[in-house]
Amino acid sequence: MTRSFQQYSVLWILLSSLVGGIIGAGVKFFFEDLLRPFFGARRATSVTVRKYTTPLVRSAESLERRINNFVRNIGEDWYESSPYYRLSSIYTFANFLAWVRSIEEEFGFLPYESSRFGKRFNRRLYGPFKALSSFSYFGWSKDSAAVDASQLPRLMLSAMGEVALDQEGKAPLSFSSFAVAHERDAQLRRWFADLDAFLQHAAQGDPYVVDRLIAAGANLRALITFLDPGGALVPRRRISNLELVPHAEVADQLRTDFPELLPKAARSGISRSDRAGPVDQ
Repeated sequence: MTRSFQQYSVLWILLSSLVGGIIGAGVKFFFEDLLRPFFGARRATSVTVRKYTTPLVRSAESLERRINNFVRNIGEDWYESSPYYRLSSIYTFANFLAWVRSIEEEFGFLPYESSRFGKRFNRRLYGPFKALSSFSYFGWSKDSAAVDASQLPRLMLSAMGEVALDQEGKAPLSFSSFAVAHERDAQLRRWFADLDAFLQHAAQGDPYVVDRLIAAGANLRALITFLDPGGALVPRRRISNLELVPHAEVADQLRTDFPELLPKAARSGISRSDRAGPVDQ
């Protein structure tokens, strides 16, 4: 063995150098080209989510509260009779959609769905869109025309978010700026025409639209709980209004989707904030 090694020492050196080089290149590739981008993307995703958590949670909670107030007071004619209630309802949607659109712009270059957290965040962020735009909660229905008529087009929701952003495209317009723009800008009003019609149908008691509103509220509460599990930013609550869902199949699906957020059996009644009329909202 020793004599063989001495005889072919140069060959052994070349062979060991080649093997060592391959191993070294593989290790370098693994750590620099695979692990570092992976952990870098996870870190960038985490930083971005932390950046948007507070405004996203607060806008989602504001929209959830308005939905709760809206569906619990159908028949009061607030949406048709009160210009303030109508405009502020549209704005609460616009505010949430604008924050989502801002997040989408920043997440555009991040493979955030590659991590378990990213997948969960993606599912929670787009849960309200699923409720408003898709057929997911209505697979049982034979009236496909009514289901289709009740939906808000997904791309229109994104468009609403875009036009509700300020000139820098980083944050939503303030309510006063949105109110002025909505009054003066016919094009902006056209972007929100589908949402306005949707809420009008809800105010008139359209069962499929009410289904969608309550499902959206439940998905908003799931998003809030995911981002703020301890209730540090907004009060902790459970999903609301399951007893008001027009179709039992939708309520059953919400119970299946969010068993951890179901109301406790001992908990009943409506909070003062959700009973409040349009002046307090």
